[in-house]
Amino acid sequence: MGIRTVARAWPALEWPERASYLLGAALNETHVGKQLSTRYLHAVGRRWLYFMIQGMHHVDGAEHVPRDRSFILAPNHRTFFDLYATMAFLWQIHLPREPYLYCPVRSGFFYDQPYGAAFNILVSGNAMYPPIFRDERGRGGLNDLAIERCVRLLNWSDRTLIAIHPEGKRNKSGDPYSFLPAKVGTGRIALRSQAPVIPVFVNGLHEDFGVQLKRRVRLAPRETIRLFFGSPVELGDLYDRARDPDAHLAASQRVMDAIGACAEREKAWLAAQPG
Repeated sequence: MGIRTVARAWPALEWPERASYLLGAALNETHVGKQLSTRYLHAVGRRWLYFMIQGMHHVDGAEHVPRDRSFILAPNHRTFFDLYATMAFLWQIHLPREPYLYCPVRSGFFYDQPYGAAFNILVSGNAMYPPIFRDERGRGGLNDLAIERCVRLLNWSDRTLIAIHPEGKRNKSGDPYSFLPAKVGTGRIALRSQAPVIPVFVNGLHEDFGVQLKRRVRLAPRETIRLFFGSPVELGDLYDRARDPDAHLAASQRVMDAIGACAEREKAWLAAQPG
């Protein structure tokens, strides 16, 4: 599966991207490669991820997260660490076996720069895959290929976990309860794969890694990291419109609405805390 992916993308890629894409496909679309990547994450990545949130997190609704099948995880996106914090909890505490993790990511930096590719390997074992292109090449077919890969990967193994932000990019607003407009990507993957979509609202993380580390080691005032999961988003009435762009957007908007409902639960919990 991996070689065919690279062959289809190859003509549109620059040389640094070709090397990164080839490595990404080898580590993510073959069983041997994904097992190596997953073992690295289990032995190294999950430890520092969980260290960053240990003793600082409050989790609600984790019972909604599937433990025995592939699924899509859909968090809001306010910091660079939203997915890291969420996966740290799921990997360490909730999931009975190591997931095959995939985090679609912008191609810029992570796939067109050698140090970006190295960062991807070091931090995630190259799980930030497949790349999403924000230039004309994305509209020209590379992003369609990325969507196709996500759908195939969800059907490839019952351990697959696709973690994707429905907003498409980081929300830099100062209001943690505001959201960017939904993008169609999450809806496209959800309708074509028919995999359950689990919304989660993440709050309490600082966008500066240094500040977050200081909070962890008590060199700065701590803030509880809140993870509020919701039940699978109901999309069954849209499954027969899996090729309809309007249905894609409608599905993504339902996911964002579900994240908003999780945010309201988090807000109510926070208001009920003493002090």
